[in-house]
Amino acid sequence: MVLCIIALPIFAILGIFSLKYRKLTAEALDCLFRTATLRKCRSGLDDKIKSAMTGKAMKFSPKLARLIYRNYKLISWIILIILMWSLYGTSVGIYNYYLYGNCNGPDKTGFCALDPTGKNSKISEIGVDVQSEILYPVFELNDPVIGNKSAVLTIIEFGCYACPYTKKAEPVVKEVLDYYKGKVSLQFKTFSIPHHNASHISALASDCALEQNAYPQFHKLAFEQQDTLTKSNFTSIAKQLNLNASKFAECVLSEKYKPDVDADTLMGVNAGVTGTPTFFVNRQKIVGPKPFRTFKTVIDEELGK
Repeated sequence: MVLCIIALPIFAILGIFSLKYRKLTAEALDCLFRTATLRKCRSGLDDKIKSAMTGKAMKFSPKLARLIYRNYKLISWIILIILMWSLYGTSVGIYNYYLYGNCNGPDKTGFCALDPTGKNSKISEIGVDVQSEILYPVFELNDPVIGNKSAVLTIIEFGCYACPYTKKAEPVVKEVLDYYKGKVSLQFKTFSIPHHNASHISALASDCALEQNAYPQFHKLAFEQQDTLTKSNFTSIAKQLNLNASKFAECVLSEKYKPDVDADTLMGVNAGVTGTPTFFVNRQKIVGPKPFRTFKTVIDEELGK
């Protein structure tokens, strides 16, 4: 009976290509049906599989063949448990991928067979260990907000203007803000990534742009010109935004807002952020440039509370 359960899905798949396995699939189905209705199997499929396994093992070792013959029921149960566990894991992975774009859930970046390139999970990491006590980030009134400041829900994003994965998430973030216009806003907190040369200075520059009431424009332009972010390019950005260029340059180079930038990064570390982009929808974490459906699933859940 146990071997019939294991054999059924295997024979069903092989039966697509071979008439032989279609017959075996029919036998396995008949065996399962008769067992479910408290009748004895007629096909003897269990015995056939047992004999086949023993015969294969005999070619390698008579001792192994005897071991399989004597313990085939135990072996069958072990194989069945492994099969069921695999099916469960696969089902959970497919479910998570459908909802969140990653087999492991919205806050994970591990390997996903349905996303082998990691396009929905890659982040720019800083290599820190997640601390045991998580201090979730909070909305700060003095920090800029993209979208409606009176929105009932504010997503907090830890990102880096020099991070390609943060940039990749931008179109989805825009789609989210457009879809939930008036209901959801975004507070972008800069998170310094040491191996991105322009990470720290671009974070400083965003606060200097805020000083001249041009934060949303800077936020958009910095990502558009990410490949050319350098100290000298910030002067060009200032001119494109019609800022006071000399005041802007002095603000950036003097690191006027370094305490604020460092505080945002520290807030992220305390919240368990290990790389960018990382989003917090209340206490639900989304890691990586996940697809729109991921945000929608989490946001709808939070709005419904």
